[in-house]
Amino acid sequence: MDMSRRLLVSSLAAAPMFGLASRATARPSQASTKQPSIILPPKLISPSARIAAEQAIDSFSVESQGYGSFSGLAYTVPAHTNGKIKAKVQVLALTSADVDSLNTLIKGMISASQYQKIRDYEATHASANLSFWGFWSGGGGASYEKTHEELRGFGLSEENIRTIVSAMAEDAKKMSHVEIDFDVLNANNDYAVSGSLLLYTVAGTISTKNQQYQYRMLADKGVAGSGDKTAPVSGKIIPLN
Repeated sequence: MDMSRRLLVSSLAAAPMFGLASRATARPSQASTKQPSIILPPKLISPSARIAAEQAIDSFSVESQGYGSFSGLAYTVPAHTNGKIKAKVQVLALTSADVDSLNTLIKGMISASQYQKIRDYEATHASANLSFWGFWSGGGGASYEKTHEELRGFGLSEENIRTIVSAMAEDAKKMSHVEIDFDVLNANNDYAVSGSLLLYTVAGTISTKNQQYQYRMLADKGVAGSGDKTAPVSGKIIPLN
């Protein structure tokens, strides 16, 4: 079983559900009465842990991470073909362009050897372009203080950290509802995939200049389908038009 499938942990259970409006393509499936929805990973640290964190530091918490499960999407991609999924997501999130900009900023601040650690982490985890945040939080929940210590241990100066956190805050201020636009890579499979989508998510709170901002990120790679009939997906989180 591949790594992304092994990481489908039970954290998807008992999480909140939010509506989706899907415009999936490929070969459309028959109309369904099922309401499209997303189940997000549950909180890994409590709000009290977030509030109790030292407010003076520039940092961010990771309050939840793991696969978000999108279901009820109206798409079917036949065997030995590729297809596309587009759906409006009724949750607030940063766009892929926001995440790419943050990744580029961070890469410019770290050594080649440190960046290789991120690449190694990405190769063995499902976090895709969210690997900096997954790595720094140890793959779980992390308070402001814990992530700040990890950033310092990663060789980043206080000025570096303030720059990263400030950039995250600016993106979080304009965070809005988004649309997923993904290619389903099913050409190598002898079965059709349909209906569901798994995307890695990271969410928490940013603390800078005694202000707090909520953030959520959705990965640019994931898994389409369900059960033993799945296919990789790759694409973008784009602003909702």
